[in-house]
Amino acid sequence: MPNRIQSSALAVVLALGFILSTGNANTTATQAGCLVSTPIGDIQGLEVGTSCAFKGIPYAASPAGARRWKAPESPAPFLTTFPATTPPSSCPNVNSGSPAGNEDCLKLNVWVAKSSMTARVPVLVWLHTGSFVASSANFASHNGRRLAEETGAIVVAPNYRLGPFGFLVHSALVAEDPTHFAGNYGLMDQRAALIWVQNNIAAFGGDPGRVTLAGTSAGADSVGLHMVSPASGGLFHRAIIESGTPTIRWPSLAEVLPRGDAFAAALACTAPASVLSCLRGKTQAAVLQALPLGTQQVTELANRVFWGPVVDGVEIPDQPRWLFASGLFHRVPLLVGTNRDEGWNFVLRSFSSGPTADEYADWIDSEFGADAPAIRAAYPVSAFGSPTAAMSAATGDAQFVCETRRLARLVEREGLPVYQYSYDYEIDALAQDRVIHGVESNIVFGNDYVPAQFLPHALDAADKALHQVMAGYWTRFMAAGIPNTDDPAVVHWPAFKHPKGSGRGSDKYLVFNVTVSEGLRLRESQCDLLEPLFLRTVLGEVPASAP
Repeated sequence: MPNRIQSSALAVVLALGFILSTGNANTTATQAGCLVSTPIGDIQGLEVGTSCAFKGIPYAASPAGARRWKAPESPAPFLTTFPATTPPSSCPNVNSGSPAGNEDCLKLNVWVAKSSMTARVPVLVWLHTGSFVASSANFASHNGRRLAEETGAIVVAPNYRLGPFGFLVHSALVAEDPTHFAGNYGLMDQRAALIWVQNNIAAFGGDPGRVTLAGTSAGADSVGLHMVSPASGGLFHRAIIESGTPTIRWPSLAEVLPRGDAFAAALACTAPASVLSCLRGKTQAAVLQALPLGTQQVTELANRVFWGPVVDGVEIPDQPRWLFASGLFHRVPLLVGTNRDEGWNFVLRSFSSGPTADEYADWIDSEFGADAPAIRAAYPVSAFGSPTAAMSAATGDAQFVCETRRLARLVEREGLPVYQYSYDYEIDALAQDRVIHGVESNIVFGNDYVPAQFLPHALDAADKALHQVMAGYWTRFMAAGIPNTDDPAVVHWPAFKHPKGSGRGSDKYLVFNVTVSEGLRLRESQCDLLEPLFLRTVLGEVPASAP
């Protein structure tokens, strides 16, 4: 992509923001009837309404002390009944500028309808949002209670290591590991949670053969990365990617090694013989604050760090885009989509009052270089009503919509079912009639919008109606890899098809709005312009295998 998007791609696409909030625990809970016996021991949950909530179940040992910056290890079995009645601490993060969380955080929440506990139901493993630096399994938008109660599916939400705890790369860590791996500890945690599901979810009534890996934003990127990570094969059977772009260019191990040196120097851990023991001895707060953290926006931030996944050659063998283009990914059905105004949040983080016309023109020149005239012609202020709207559209298309189309085409090319959507539903209270990044997950799960995330908004009748529709599609996809039903009252979701070598293809998708409808070739002319530009300037020469 253009210069600044290229140099800080993570700064635009990964997350909903620096948010940490707890779930919707607003109903009186009891323990009756929520005891399960698993291979690792008995677990006591909470009875809430018509479901059971199991909170804070360890799926891996604490990664603190000597285990810091190492692969997750299995937890000890429970010698007595484990009380899964308290939400887990978030993994260490910087929330609102202050250190938060606890390193003993590799725990997960499970929501299951009481009627499902003796059944064999589909399982949703939901990876939380948060830029790979914030949020947790307790994120209120993603509370799984309502979805579990209404659909009978099981929802599992794990924590995973964040920021420098989850993604530090240092030459001493590379040397220490027998495979010369470093970084991506957060992705390994997510896989450990998937392994826990395979080993234990049947005790809750779940079907380990029907596991859907899903998420939005950073969680969605994680899903795509597991699709190309060799060790994740067989641990999930469907994938849902909401507003994520795993096919952007991720930094290589070599590219982030200097950051590891700067990190160690900031903590005064420079002696080669003791650098790791020194780093592992530092406090949680010191680790979090060693280097200044960047936020996701559309302009480059100097001297800021964006922690996240790395192409390390082991967990992520190569750039995911080339792996998808080469067919080197796990063969699972895919449900994928974006929100109408994805770029809006990120533009306002760079220009709090919105850019002026001159600032927008300068941004296009800076970001797109020689391609600026074509971008200016495709995204004129006159067509969008304001520089903010034009910049938002250009950013949203480049980083979200068009990358989603590319991913859909690459997966469908291998003969796999793909279902694309565009989420266009406006909730006036949230963002000035904009359908911004991250708002769809509340509707999928059926949860109110709370102040820690957006402006407060309790779901009204229209919102709940759309929730019922989307939850239906999502859970049918979880059950069978197909979101459709024989009910003639439900709009048929056409599979995404782009026949190889046929030019335009069909590229059908579903539009979620007040009414649900079929769409055709989402943002086609814009993506036909932007895709080759992205391939050329960000990812390098297009290989022969890319469609």
